[in-house]
Amino acid sequence: MPCVQARAKQERDAYIRANRRDVNEFEGVSDRVEILKTIHRPRKFDPLVKWVPYHISTDAVYLGLEKEECERLSGYAEGLIGTDSHGVAEDILRCLAAFTDIPLDRCLRTLLSSSSFSPSIAFKNSPPDVRDNLISRLEEDQENRNHILLALAWIGDAEVVSQFQKWRVNPPDWRGSLFIPPEDYSREAGWELAPDGQRRDLYFEKAIGLRKGSSNSSGVLKAIAPREDSCPWCGFVLIDLFHIDTSLFGLDSSQVPQGEIRIPTCEVCTAFGTVFGVSESNGTARWSERNARPEYLPEDSKSWGRLPIDPLQLGADRSPFFAADQFLPTSFSQLGGHPTWIQDASYPACPDCENTMMFVAQLDHDDIEDFSEGLFYAFLCPNCRTTATTYQQT
Repeated sequence: MPCVQARAKQERDAYIRANRRDVNEFEGVSDRVEILKTIHRPRKFDPLVKWVPYHISTDAVYLGLEKEECERLSGYAEGLIGTDSHGVAEDILRCLAAFTDIPLDRCLRTLLSSSSFSPSIAFKNSPPDVRDNLISRLEEDQENRNHILLALAWIGDAEVVSQFQKWRVNPPDWRGSLFIPPEDYSREAGWELAPDGQRRDLYFEKAIGLRKGSSNSSGVLKAIAPREDSCPWCGFVLIDLFHIDTSLFGLDSSQVPQGEIRIPTCEVCTAFGTVFGVSESNGTARWSERNARPEYLPEDSKSWGRLPIDPLQLGADRSPFFAADQFLPTSFSQLGGHPTWIQDASYPACPDCENTMMFVAQLDHDDIEDFSEGLFYAFLCPNCRTTATTYQQT
């Protein structure tokens, strides 16, 4: 005899299946601002309701906004700041900052008036008064100091660069309240202080989305290309995480030598540490003798499934910030642009020259295998042609 609880669950599940209904809140709505308000509106869970998603992706709706529509939406978000719907305001501002060029000055001033500094990406084009307000708060606002420094990093203008350099030379009294030096917050926004105190960007402005599908061996891009050599640590056959024609970035030889870049890695070991490679000028690549075995590697790596070969193709050009925040409603596999950090920003140092390596591309596991997670990152030292791969997941 089934227990009473099991029988009750069966009856409840049967009732839900028989009475569940689809609810389409977008039916008859053509105003894109109203559509986005509906997309962002939180919904209480109801087992009897299946919410029908909008038939166009959220990032595509944002890309279609006209200037007037962006202004209306930012005004709507401004009215939510400091209310019970503050989280909705943050979501909208995050999307506006990543997908559009609309100034968010009024929203930023309203955020400051409510002592809110998130999302930090929204501050990237702040006016001088917002920047100066943030700097003036650092001395006293210990509770929000971390968020204020992130916002300043995203502003990253000449005044912020100068201020970070001053803190590097003469650490402030509040330096002890931080886990890292204040100037190192710049990496979260994709740049660092060079030895001469100038800003050095760690990503390429040119950004191209990658979508599911074979590259058709175009010679311009291939993700996860097979190799013949094996990992000296775990025995897995290596792959080239990316094989890229540098002309995709539109860069001259003074930035990245023209030609092919191959980024070799072990798909197992890079999940536990940085794997370095060398992309030769003749178009080949090899395992770097500078590699250091991670402290931990799984003992069952031979039983791991392999990543699918050649699963991605070039998509559309996008803003360099299109995937700069893990909470954005978009796809994350891309060439160039700002990386999507799941944890803290972690740019490897080149093992040859010790300079911070530049982000080249990333591959979202969920884009190539359903119900997967984690991002594979690829980096390059243009001077040494040294490559690196890392991995992050929640």
